[in-house]
Amino acid sequence: MINRSFLFFVILVFLVSCGKKNEQESNTSGNTTNQGSTTVETKTNGSENKSEIQKTSSPAIGSYSGGFTASVYNDRKDYVYENRITIFIDSLSGEIMYGRSIVAGNNRPFSGKFTKDGSNYKAEVNEPGDDKYDGKFSFTIKIDEAKTNEIYLEGKWIANDKKLDVTERTYNLYKKDFAYDPHNELPENIQWAELYGSNPKFPDRIEQLTAEVTKYNGSTTEFKKEDLQNLYKGDLEIIRNAIYARHGYSFKTRRVRFIFDQFVPWYMPVSTDVRNQLTELEKKNIDLIKRFEEHAEKYYDEYGR
Repeated sequence: MINRSFLFFVILVFLVSCGKKNEQESNTSGNTTNQGSTTVETKTNGSENKSEIQKTSSPAIGSYSGGFTASVYNDRKDYVYENRITIFIDSLSGEIMYGRSIVAGNNRPFSGKFTKDGSNYKAEVNEPGDDKYDGKFSFTIKIDEAKTNEIYLEGKWIANDKKLDVTERTYNLYKKDFAYDPHNELPENIQWAELYGSNPKFPDRIEQLTAEVTKYNGSTTEFKKEDLQNLYKGDLEIIRNAIYARHGYSFKTRRVRFIFDQFVPWYMPVSTDVRNQLTELEKKNIDLIKRFEEHAEKYYDEYGR
């Protein structure tokens, strides 16, 4: 009887132990599953990290900026011959290239296939097609291995809409990183630059910038009323927009875009909204300039200033 009781006790202990063991294995199994998920995530993250490493290590990744020049156009239209464009190559995944273009106040994503030809990359990428100005980019990223600093992107853009004033553009862009610099000044040759657009009331008068436009930097100096009260409207407009330009704002307005695209070498369009990047000093100066713009004269007197 004692032997049976003892045997029963041994069996009971064994069953309880097995139960606890199964429970622990179940928990371990759950942990393994969680760890498995974590591992998968880690692997996924690992893959992403590898992808990130690939992105940063690939010389093709980065931003390219330069002229976006009309090559096929309707010469009876008042088209824009050249804008400044920045093309971003954001990632390479398998055979697919992802990126975006920023030009004339538009920020458009693109994707498509690319191939590697030695140290160069050839790509055919498409914008989404839901914007009037969307099209297809065909380009080659050329990497001079002997001169690592010389990396450029050249090719052609073809518009989807064949009724546009410009249906094809070419570009030769150099790789360039953007950096905000409040000390960027407007160059002296911007003086006497013509502002696009005429006033019907004064068809024979051309609006031009003056030497005053190079004297004021709204990103580094707090303006006073006496600084601005005698400036012309065009000068005020460009001084104000130079603040946005230092942050890489891509201008939609043609008259402003022309000035920065054609006359300001440090200008690089990288964003269509820089409001959150403005400093308090810049915001204060912008508000003050706007007050004077509303009432400023637009043209020189007949005999100049």
